Amino acid sequence: MMNKNIFAAAALLLLGASIQQVKAQDISVAGTVRDIYGNPLPGVIVSSNHKDLYITDKNGQYTAKVNKSGELEFSLLGFKPTSVKASSQMEVTLEDDAHNLAENVNIGLSKQSREVLSDAVSTAHGEKLGRSLMTRLQGTFSGMFSGLTTMETTFEPAYESLNMYVRGYSTFHGGIASVVIDGILYDSFAHDILYRISPEEIESVSILKDGASQAIYGVKGADGLIVINTKRGTPGKLKVGVNISETVQVPTTRIHSFDSYTFANLRNQAAVNDGLGEYHIFSKEAVEGFKDGGSDLYPNTNWYDMLVRDFSNQQRIALDATGGNENVRFYSNFNVLRQGSFWNADQTAYKADNEKYRINFRSNVDVKINNYISLWANLAGSIVRAHTPGGAVDCNGTLYSIITGMPSFIYGPVTPAVYDNDGNVIEAGGEVVTTPNINFSPYGFLNRTGYNNEMNTNIYGQAGLKFDLSFLTPGLWAGGSVGYLSYINSITSNTQDYARYIREDDWSDLRFTHYGTTINTNLTYSKGTALYGYFSYKGEAGWQRDFGRHHLNANAYMTYQVFDNLAGGATYDFRRVYSGAELAYDFDKRYAVKLSTGYSGSDYFPRKTRFVWTPGVSAAWIASNEGFVKENVPWLSLLKVRGSYAVTGNDATGFDRYAYKDQVNSTAGGKIPYLEYYTNESVYGNPNLEPEKIYKTNVGIDLGIANQFQVSFDVFKEKLNNGVIKSTSKVPLYQGIPLGAYPITNMGEFENKGWELSVSYRKRFNSDFGLFLAGHLDYSKNKVIYIGETAYNDTYAYRYRTEGYPVGQSWGYLTDYSNGNGLYNFQDEIEAGPKYSFGTPRLGDIKYKDLNGDGVIDEKDMAPLGNGSLPKYNFAFNVGFNLKNFEVNLLFQGLGGYKRNYSELFTFQSAYDGVFTESHKSAWTAEKWLNDEEIGFPALSTTATTNLQTNDYLLKDASFLRLKTAEISYKMPKKVCDFLNASAFKVYLSGQNLFTIDGMKTDDTPVEGTCSAFPVYRMYRLGINLTF
Repeated sequence: MMNKNIFAAAALLLLGASIQQVKAQDISVAGTVRDIYGNPLPGVIVSSNHKDLYITDKNGQYTAKVNKSGELEFSLLGFKPTSVKASSQMEVTLEDDAHNLAENVNIGLSKQSREVLSDAVSTAHGEKLGRSLMTRLQGTFSGMFSGLTTMETTFEPAYESLNMYVRGYSTFHGGIASVVIDGILYDSFAHDILYRISPEEIESVSILKDGASQAIYGVKGADGLIVINTKRGTPGKLKVGVNISETVQVPTTRIHSFDSYTFANLRNQAAVNDGLGEYHIFSKEAVEGFKDGGSDLYPNTNWYDMLVRDFSNQQRIALDATGGNENVRFYSNFNVLRQGSFWNADQTAYKADNEKYRINFRSNVDVKINNYISLWANLAGSIVRAHTPGGAVDCNGTLYSIITGMPSFIYGPVTPAVYDNDGNVIEAGGEVVTTPNINFSPYGFLNRTGYNNEMNTNIYGQAGLKFDLSFLTPGLWAGGSVGYLSYINSITSNTQDYARYIREDDWSDLRFTHYGTTINTNLTYSKGTALYGYFSYKGEAGWQRDFGRHHLNANAYMTYQVFDNLAGGATYDFRRVYSGAELAYDFDKRYAVKLSTGYSGSDYFPRKTRFVWTPGVSAAWIASNEGFVKENVPWLSLLKVRGSYAVTGNDATGFDRYAYKDQVNSTAGGKIPYLEYYTNESVYGNPNLEPEKIYKTNVGIDLGIANQFQVSFDVFKEKLNNGVIKSTSKVPLYQGIPLGAYPITNMGEFENKGWELSVSYRKRFNSDFGLFLAGHLDYSKNKVIYIGETAYNDTYAYRYRTEGYPVGQSWGYLTDYSNGNGLYNFQDEIEAGPKYSFGTPRLGDIKYKDLNGDGVIDEKDMAPLGNGSLPKYNFAFNVGFNLKNFEVNLLFQGLGGYKRNYSELFTFQSAYDGVFTESHKSAWTAEKWLNDEEIGFPALSTTATTNLQTNDYLLKDASFLRLKTAEISYKMPKKVCDFLNASAFKVYLSGQNLFTIDGMKTDDTPVEGTCSAFPVYRMYRLGINLTF
């Protein structure tokens, strides 16, 4: 025992001595890093042996300690990295690198140099994302990444949301991309999590687009991944940043509210078309009264101007700090956002309109415990407090829709006071006015329903240890981490109802009567809470080593994850296991290959089939690094050919969680009393159900010229052969299974294919002027090959509705334009035309095509409308330049190959008391047709017509190009910064959604959203950015 103790003590002494010897060999170095024009470069990372030591200050200067026989590496995005042998004084010059070949791209499990990267990955950094005026992180992604299609679903500032699709759809379930944040994968509520991260916290975002980069994530890799790295501390002096901004928000469109006279004429026109007479709804006296105006008897109420503010505003302040030394580094961020109201609310006993506050915080810490053990920890979160009217927590969209339906002829917003001849009050008035056809008044919704206070609290916590095992072999390491995410939503409501009053039928007097059973009530208190949580446990290891010109990087991981969705009332938690490994190798930065594999599973499938193996391989030839290319084609700064093939997995099939199990129900209704209950099999399970496997191929080329111009082109194809579908025709009838109980099977087939083109040009002409241009054009097209669909018989114009078409394909009737306008213009045309199975067309109604020629318009004549639920084309281009201290940056973004059906305009005219928009002014009338006037809409009606069938009359091309963001900034000169004791001081003016180019002729057919939905807002921001 004593011998063992003596041996251990000796070993420790020798280890300590060797460490002291190493320290004794360290020397202090200092110097300045400049660009080719002699300008100092702040923010250059100074490292040694892949470990960051320092970051240059505002003057490009640095100090560090390094082994006297070692080398220092200097790197900065946009410049070629340089390695220099250590000496006490080191002056370094970095050359421009338009291709960013030295950038270490985060591909999820590891980082890989862009120069040898063989996967298809798009990247952007936090500084670029921060130019966007969107307050939610995913809102900043639009137009930033090749291969990522973003489609906004909500447009309210500070409430905006969108769906993100990597290369379109990879399965017919239409899944959206999963998210990896600091190494932890999130799928459920993944996009909701992004709402609560600010752009200031982001170091980089990578979009993993091909199978080789997605394979390690197994059953969550199929729909692509968005990999996010938050900022970490940098060694050096304490650095503090302050960003303060004020934003003004203006709607790009407004509800088109017709005056009462126009409204009355349109409503009467609809009644005439229905054969009800010329003044059936509004009398001639009323129409003249509306025309003359000025009388409360014939009001002209503009509900939009009354309730919607001309603009709203938003304030934001962000603070961040970073610093540390070789042993401890930290990054902290704290920012506060206030979103003002969009509404003109009354000043009542309580605050009625909406307001929102959001606080974000983050602290990332790295600690070097000793030469072999390091600790890292992340603590982040957000607190969101929203005050809204009591009518709905998500009030903005609801209120906007109600305003759309409120016509101008209604007196309002409240009943007037009634006086006797002596001026005494008989009725106090002040009651909310509505109509028998409208249950809600927008005024009442905003001012008489009470209020809600919603509080969202999120906490993100991660901590891990990393062990440097280089004493076993250089470059070897291992580590482990735990992660926790919680979401708590608490809504405290103090709501009330209000009495509705309607105007009496006598238009000669302004009298109102109580309508319905609702009365004015006191505030009623209630509270609700929902929550969910993620628990992640991860182990990983890696080995990175260079053998001369051979470079090796191997990594492996395993994650066990538990998701408790208490918000959804789930009885059981959700569990997944992810594991994967990758081996990246390159020789002399000329030939690169990466092998990857994932092995993962979830409890969505039976034990024997729940785990799936997803291997992948990618390779690249960097021809521009070949000696013969450098000698013979010196202007060719980049030529790389790459390709990949991989299998990815998917467990989000859209069916029941335990679809592999039989479901048996007990039902009452037996004919024998004592056998009243009987059991039946409601779902027949499939014990062989397995996760879907998608086979993905990608081929790409990167070409660079003169270190200024670059073009990249990728072609990809994805194929699913075991898609999870509901079996129908493949189950023989003798099984005796009810139609709704057919089992789920792995028999579906699906494909997705497309291409991506990216082009960029970057050049600094001198120290004062530089130019940057970049753009991408993406194309993707998907098709359902087999989904178990039963074909219609030969009497149908199209025998299939799903197979052979893209996901989200809609169906309806085609307009017959053989007569010029596609509408029935005279009675003989109706009588000579085909019969409608769903009613009789009127004059001015749509004339449908009889595709199967049987003389009847019915479902057999339906045809595909549009081309699915996703655009075929996604494009953007960015242009910017700097001139001395000024910098200008413009981002244009758009979608193409996409059609939308604005069929809601058909239902508007007969909804409530009639809802009319700009399109309805061009509706068919006999006079217009006879006078050859422009007609752009069928004849109006007060009731349902044959035009309500799904059709292509209002199917329009929704392609658009939008100036998404624009920013002009000015960097204050050094003397101003020195006066403020600041290292940098920038003032900027930016805008969002400044203009849109599309093919729409009226505002009631927006390319995004609907005419009754909350509109896209145009935003202008003025801000300052200080760094100390």
